[in-house]
Amino acid sequence: MGAHSSGYYSIDGDYNIIGFNETAKEIYPSLQMGMKCYKALMGLDAPCPPCPVVNGICGPKTYLDPIRHIYETVDAVDTILPDGGRGHALVFSTVAEGERLSSAIPTGEKSLRLLGAVNRLASDYVAVYSVNRQQKTISVYRSEFTNDPDNSIVKDNADYDTVREYLTRYIHPDDRSYVLKKMELDYLEQKLANSSSFRVHFRSAGEETHYYYLLVTRNGETEDEQDFVIAAACEDNDVNARKIYENQLNSLIGSISHAAGYFHLDITDDKILKTGGTSAIVDTLESDCTIDAFVRDTAQYIPKEQDRQDFIDAFCRNSMLENYNAGQVEITRISKCYYDDNIARISKYVVRLLINPSNNHLEGLLYGVDITRSQEEYETQVSIVRTLSSNYRDVYLLNLREKTLSIIKEEEGNEDGLKKKEDGSYSYKKFLAKYIEERVHPDDRDMLHEVLRLRNVRKRIREKEEYKGNYRVKNGDEIHYYQFRVIRNEDSGIIVLGFLNVDDVVEAEIRQQKLLKEALDTAERASEAKTNFLRRMSHDIRTPINGICGMLEVADYYHNDINKLAECREKIRDASHLLLELINEVLDMGKLESGEIMLEEVPFNLHDIAQSVLEVIEKMAEERKIEITQDNIGVAHWNLIGSPVYVKRIMMNFISNAVKYNKEHGKIMLRCREISTEGDTAVFEFTCRDTGIGMSREFQEHLFEPFTQERVGGYSKYGSTGLGMSITMELVKRMGGDITFESEKDKGTTFVITIPFKIDTEKREAEQKAKKSVCSIAGMNILLVEDNELNMEIVEFITQNAGAVVTKAWNGREALEIFEKSAEGCFDAILMDVMMPEMDGYEATERIRRLNRKDARTIPIIAMTANAFTEDKIRSKEAGMNEHIAKPLNTELVLRAVAKLVQPQMVD
Repeated sequence: MGAHSSGYYSIDGDYNIIGFNETAKEIYPSLQMGMKCYKALMGLDAPCPPCPVVNGICGPKTYLDPIRHIYETVDAVDTILPDGGRGHALVFSTVAEGERLSSAIPTGEKSLRLLGAVNRLASDYVAVYSVNRQQKTISVYRSEFTNDPDNSIVKDNADYDTVREYLTRYIHPDDRSYVLKKMELDYLEQKLANSSSFRVHFRSAGEETHYYYLLVTRNGETEDEQDFVIAAACEDNDVNARKIYENQLNSLIGSISHAAGYFHLDITDDKILKTGGTSAIVDTLESDCTIDAFVRDTAQYIPKEQDRQDFIDAFCRNSMLENYNAGQVEITRISKCYYDDNIARISKYVVRLLINPSNNHLEGLLYGVDITRSQEEYETQVSIVRTLSSNYRDVYLLNLREKTLSIIKEEEGNEDGLKKKEDGSYSYKKFLAKYIEERVHPDDRDMLHEVLRLRNVRKRIREKEEYKGNYRVKNGDEIHYYQFRVIRNEDSGIIVLGFLNVDDVVEAEIRQQKLLKEALDTAERASEAKTNFLRRMSHDIRTPINGICGMLEVADYYHNDINKLAECREKIRDASHLLLELINEVLDMGKLESGEIMLEEVPFNLHDIAQSVLEVIEKMAEERKIEITQDNIGVAHWNLIGSPVYVKRIMMNFISNAVKYNKEHGKIMLRCREISTEGDTAVFEFTCRDTGIGMSREFQEHLFEPFTQERVGGYSKYGSTGLGMSITMELVKRMGGDITFESEKDKGTTFVITIPFKIDTEKREAEQKAKKSVCSIAGMNILLVEDNELNMEIVEFITQNAGAVVTKAWNGREALEIFEKSAEGCFDAILMDVMMPEMDGYEATERIRRLNRKDARTIPIIAMTANAFTEDKIRSKEAGMNEHIAKPLNTELVLRAVAKLVQPQMVD
């Protein structure tokens, strides 16, 4: 490659390489498309500090290339990328002068380290200069030390001595000669021959004095390095930190002037800086050694081996380093120690850890003081506080050697009649015997005597620090639960006996055990009930299915007998209705248990609902010759607001049960009473009394539990899931009501249901009864949307048989396309299934309503779906549907819904 060959590469706005020539690849083999330029060229993780793109420099500029160890000129040009973004093209070529100086530039790995050092300094220092010793010139990476607008002297390739003389004018006059001397090249070369870096501290000139330092650093082997870096940084904070450090250190030493010994440690350098104290022993300690050796030497004055080892472990160099790194600035130990008079006294040892900002070394001030008198009192008090909480009734201090007991706290005096010793203590044996005889339950006295014998106490507290047990106290006719605790403090050796009332704990435990047993019993009953339910459901579901399948076979056999076929269809219809009821009850129970049932708040007429229920129930009652009577008392408000679907369900459940579990020629008495009115709320009471088989007392306790059923006698023609009463009770509660009942076996049952309703104030009492009119859809064009072939055939038959013209769509997307392509007004109504592939009925409806045509907003759309819950009806309304019909479909209901929406004047 020639001396002046040129390389080229281009980057996008994120420094990703998007192009390069062969010369660039030859010079920088790591170049790859999509790679960051600073990673490929310099091996860095961030853009190079002198990068012309980073610094917004366009046009040629000369830089040091530490990899090729030459100077080169880089010409950066802004470019526009094909996507319209901004990019940059960079052309670089060697410089003859650079080639001549190449031998003076560090190469290889060392050059990269030097460039890395310069980059880091450039971000942390106010001024960074690279100095070439051989040429005695500088390269400028940052020069913000001065605020001189005409700073033309400080520039690349400027003479080092000229720049040095120029910059000293910004140094405090008292420090100039000192700094000039330190910055002479001969002095720097001599200093850098023995050290990789050093600092020169000085003050700035001007009205306000600031503290600075110059960092002079080299890199690599001394004989190989021709360049070094000078960086300037403000150290006002460091100077303040040194002053704070000195004040803290002097204040700490002053506060421990009474200490037997104190030792200033340089933990980082592992040496003793200074020793002092009142004890002559300090002068005998060797301080010209490592910290660990010094600590071991000091520990020989601690008499107890365990305490001696604990002292060494706590104050060794590694321990102090680890504690400081963990955020601890103080380590404390207490033990006995020999003093000048060879008497062992209780001593407190403390090391305070702090950083010396001058060299960033971790230092410590270790000292020991005599705390014998205060410690003995302190240990007694602290030991009691640490071992016993304030809720203890009685607290005593034990002296096992003297076999005595001292009272610390006592709510009821127990010492009457006992002889007090000179130190204020009592005989432990006599005190305990009196306490047990007077207060402890007779059944627990022998036990407590044995466990609190001194020999047992000694044995137990040698094994562990705490010894406890439970007993009972008899207070008149009352029994209370207590706990004794004997605690030994490891540090002081003090032993404390405490008595604690634990009535709350024991009672809570008893309650918890009772609750657990009740929960277990409930769970077992629920499991058994579910098992029985599944067994009954298997039977109850199979029964109508068996009837349907059987009647189909009978119908096939009598295919020419019109009367027999009609009979078969009627029985199939009855069986299918029963099967649907079973499924609905199971689904409703699941919804109620998960809280997913939503109650409507819509207007309805209570009288109409009651009559519709009676129409169904009277047919059932006639078959068994059951007489039904009804009356209404004080009802002033028939028009209400609530959830009519579930009000009807509640009535149906109670009255149908009165028929199911009644006797032949039995009676049912129904009553509706408005018992109170307050504001816009009326409270109704519904009573259902029958002369049926009644319920046993055992079953009455579980009447409203799911899956329960008392099947003793009863009329088997009407199946039951055991869920009806559970569903009814939950619905009544959701409405804010309640249910009470009375029942006697073989005599009958009376239910009273109380429910509050909002009064429909906008509805007038005079209301015309619904007119019975023919629901004709003849001649109507209906778009039928259904993905199931069988359901499609059923609805097609219902509508075409009524004279309608049907257009079929097999999913929501197809329906949307057919309607969108049809002429405006082509269709009179849309029957829309909900759950379909491609696009469901909700989305299809929403998109039809958004079409830009007049009939899109007005055409009646009726949902036909197996999703039969109230929330499904609400979801249909939100999607824009006019009506919601649940599957299995009722022919009359379908025809009436279509006719009412298309020709409302024909249907009331």
